[in-house]
Amino acid sequence: MKSARRPLLSNHNRCWIWGRNAVLETLRANYWTILELLYSDRCEEAALREAFDLAARFDVVITYVRDADITKQCRSEDHQGLAARMPPFPYGNVADLWKQLPENPVLVMLDRIQDSHNFGAIVRSVDVLGMHGVIVGTQEQSPVNSLVARSSAGAVNFVPIVQTESLTATAEELKERGFQIVGASDHATQPIYATDFRGPTVLIIGNEGRGIHPTLKSLCNHFVQIPVLGRVSSLNAAVSAGILFYEVLRQRRDGI
Repeated sequence: MKSARRPLLSNHNRCWIWGRNAVLETLRANYWTILELLYSDRCEEAALREAFDLAARFDVVITYVRDADITKQCRSEDHQGLAARMPPFPYGNVADLWKQLPENPVLVMLDRIQDSHNFGAIVRSVDVLGMHGVIVGTQEQSPVNSLVARSSAGAVNFVPIVQTESLTATAEELKERGFQIVGASDHATQPIYATDFRGPTVLIIGNEGRGIHPTLKSLCNHFVQIPVLGRVSSLNAAVSAGILFYEVLRQRRDGI
């Protein structure tokens, strides 16, 4: 099944995703267009067969290389013999998001989430727990990169992720459209289960160290917190987001 070995394409873009599941999920979705696939002898036959079929369908170059070459490109040995070189992530815009929202949506606004693992884990929870889209800014925000893609378990290919120049202006527009704006905060006194999430809602998850920006805070209708019992007084952004999303899902599924 080997193709003739040939020189790698120019590596001007440093975003690689790797591993059987991450690469195949990206190929299947055909949303974030792959520039080039690399495979080595370590790639399992079934995965390689599917990769070849999908690459042919979507006109993606696939190249056989040594296993060490993939390790060098990814700077990781856990690639399972399969890697993909990616262009910049194709963010949507807010205007596109309006067109695809269902009735009574829940959106997640990320205010300067800088840890790529947190970002990816939040996107994964958005997909699993049924939120309807993610809004990010252009300043101080982790981009969708290889770490985000991998920690999202491929969810970046399915969750609408839109980028805006101004989170504040977007939040103002959402509020004008009838959304309640809810900020997650360790300092809030209102627990998540005492807040009604059954109407159109924007959930704001703030920066890992500084929380929600003051201009966004001024637009919030409510601030909510997750009650904790241990000596560590707070949860990280991704864990907090997952718990908050589940409470939203629970209320909408059970009625309250």
